[in-house]
Order: sequence, then structure tokens, then C-alpha cells
Amino acid sequence: MADKEAFDIVEDLLKNKPGHYFIYNLMGEMYIKMYIKKEKYEKAIKVLKEGINLTPSLENLNNLGLCYYKKGMLPEAAECFHKAHSLRSCNNYSLFPLLSYGICLAQLGRGSEARGVAKELLVLSEKEEEELESSIAEIYYILGDYEEFVDIYSKLDWDFYSEEFLPTYFYSLSKLSKTKEIEELASRTIQRKGKEMREVIQDPDEEEDFKAEYEEVTREEIAFIRNAVREVYEGKAPIIDYKPEVETRCYLYGCFRHTNSNPNYFSI
Repeated sequence: MADKEAFDIVEDLLKNKPGHYFIYNLMGEMYIKMYIKKEKYEKAIKVLKEGINLTPSLENLNNLGLCYYKKGMLPEAAECFHKAHSLRSCNNYSLFPLLSYGICLAQLGRGSEARGVAKELLVLSEKEEEELESSIAEIYYILGDYEEFVDIYSKLDWDFYSEEFLPTYFYSLSKLSKTKEIEELASRTIQRKGKEMREVIQDPDEEEDFKAEYEEVTREEIAFIRNAVREVYEGKAPIIDYKPEVETRCYLYGCFRHTNSNPNYFSI
């Protein structure tokens, strides 16, 4: 209900054709979140373009790129993501526009440029402690650079990564004929999950409903891992389902912390 009220307020403000890009940025974000399941992004594209015409920002350019990406317009998406990254500032240091740019380049077959972006991202993510390695590696996977992909993934701590990351790693290892590594990682992960499940089930302090749910989820995860190994051995390549991030920021006029301008702020 609150979201609907906020949407109506911002929509009413747009009817007056405001001269500041904040309102257009905010409306664009709302449209994206509304239509994300309907695959309809035309309204978001229109309002984001109006905001960009007033003031290009990391947020409106990135989110326009997201809309183009969802519509399969990769060249247009790549251009927007690239421009968005160039506008990183103290208000938003996000590396996701650059990541999305690299993914687009890889999907467009622009391998040399995509590899350059991946290398830049690895340096920046380490410097800024963003821990985007697993996402950056997807650029290499799309390009079929399995050695580079495996080099990154082999350094990940799999105790903290979801099993959903394993299929692409298994496949890349299989392309490099490293079946032993597949078996060892799959076995180690399944054993760890089984041990954790038994500990929860045997814990007298846990609720029975929680135990039952935990056991069901864990068995599904173990089945997922076994199925991933089987499909890799059958030669089935997992597909990267990349989802660009929606970028946002503080939209408070006159905010000192985020240096948002407000010409009338000091005349109150």
C-alpha cells in the first residue's frame, strides 16, 4: 500500500514536468521494479531518457541500460553501462555498471574489450573490497575462457557460496579435463551439507518445523549438485542468467551528506 502511495505521488509530480532529474530517476526505478515480471520497460525507458536529458547520472544511465538489456538491445545497453561507469562519484562508487558493460561486451563477442574490462574490474574490486570475483568470472565464462574462469573460481571459499554457482564451475573444469576436481568438490560439498543437516536435526533446541524445512532444503541442494555433475558429464553447458543491478541513490533535495543541490534551501 505504501509503495502504491509513493508511486502515485511521484507520478503526480511528473505531470508538472519538473526541471530536476531526481524525480525522473526515481520514477524510472519504480517502473523497473513494477514491470520486472511483466518484461515491459517502455515507460521506464521514456522517463529515464527525460532524466538523462536534464542531467546524465550513473543511476539513470545504468537503469536505462538495464531496460535495454532486458529487451535484448545489447549494443544500446553496453553504451549506457559504459557511460554510467564514467560518472562514478562520491555519491555512487558502484562497480555494477562496469560489470554489466563487460557482460554485454562478452555477449556481443567483443572479446578483447570484455577481457580488458574483466581485468580492470578485478583490480578495482580488490582495491575497494567489493568481492565481485564470482560475477566478474562470468565474463570469461561467456567468452569460453575456461582457464581464466577456473583460476578465479578455484580461489573462492565454497563454504560461503551457494550451490547455484557450482554448475558453471563444474562445466569449466570438465572443459579443461579436470574431472578429479569436480568429484572432489562435489563430494566435499555434499558431505558438508549432510553433516550440517544432521547437526540441525539432532539439535534438541531447534523447532521441529524448522528441522523438517532445513532437511527438505538441504536434500534439494544435494540433489541439485548431483544433477549438475551428471549434466556436465553429459556435455550440457549451464547458461549464465545475468541480471543487471538497479542503481539508486539519495534523492533528498538539499542533502548535505550527499551534496544534493537545492537552490531554495538556504532561503527558508
